[in-house]
Amino acid sequence: MATGIVLLFNIIRYFYYHQYLAFPFYWTFFVLTALFLSIAWWAGKQFDKVKYLSERDPLTGTYNRRTVEEYFHKVAKISDIKKQSLGVIMLDLNKFKEVNDKYGHHKGDELLIQVATALNTFVTKHDLVARWGGDEFVVLVDNMKENTANAYVKELQQAITLQNAENFPNVEASVGYAIYPQHGKSFQKLVQEADAYMYKDKKEN
Repeated sequence: MATGIVLLFNIIRYFYYHQYLAFPFYWTFFVLTALFLSIAWWAGKQFDKVKYLSERDPLTGTYNRRTVEEYFHKVAKISDIKKQSLGVIMLDLNKFKEVNDKYGHHKGDELLIQVATALNTFVTKHDLVARWGGDEFVVLVDNMKENTANAYVKELQQAITLQNAENFPNVEASVGYAIYPQHGKSFQKLVQEADAYMYKDKKEN
């Protein structure tokens, strides 16, 4: 976008000075244009980098807590307009502490990265995966229906187990969900509901 603005500015500059005012045209015009474009391109890349880092978890590359909450408010409004539901899934890894204690934190980090990969592969382009903190993840699922939610959760758990079967055969995930607007209209309320469901699942397993 920045390069486009600079390019447009230089086109206007050319027509104003050299066509409208009839100033002599020199080759240095192209040098200055190239310089301005280079600066704009570099500034644009830095902005994109800062924006990416502000939205993402540095370890897994998934979105962070602030971003998922902001995204929820946007998609909730869209869901209201379309009269659709929205799923909020909470996911917690079982035996994650054992992995850290037995193999070290670098192995724990490796596991989190693998889980993030499994989640991003499983969800659709309209969904969003975020690291909530520690070994917890949140997934926003577009148009998630209550009558198919349990089946969706089981498939999600299987995807994570299969992804980690070779390197972490004993690690599974406890998953809970809540659905907007049936189970709540605020993000905090839905997270609480999904979290309670998740810990019920963890105790049963």
